[in-house]
Amino acid sequence: MPRTRSQGEPYYLRINDIELYLRVLRRIREYRAANNLPPVELPDFKNIFPSIPEMAEPARALRDYAAPSQDEPHSSIAPPAIEANNFELKPSLLQAVQQNQFSGNPTEDPNLHLSVFVQYADTR
Repeated sequence: MPRTRSQGEPYYLRINDIELYLRVLRRIREYRAANNLPPVELPDFKNIFPSIPEMAEPARALRDYAAPSQDEPHSSIAPPAIEANNFELKPSLLQAVQQNQFSGNPTEDPNLHLSVFVQYADTR
């Protein structure tokens, strides 16, 4: 025998428009409050979907995924190890560093400045 709304577990409809559902629910509550009727009892949605797993990581804003992090590597390309003990500072590196100096403004990120410097030093 098929279950109906009056027998067994409650019958749930799929809600396609949540704003429409909330407007209707608000009107029902206002009507029931104005006519001294008992309030509408909402189903316990936690018992309907008990098997939804928790997220492994805390929620992050989308911009956090685009911003470089100090915990993660900055580049996926690793430069080869150099066995020589001498080094040379090329004039192009010095010029690039002079053009991009860290001035200490509150809007500047010192870690970002250092990572850019390391990238300059690795590529020039």
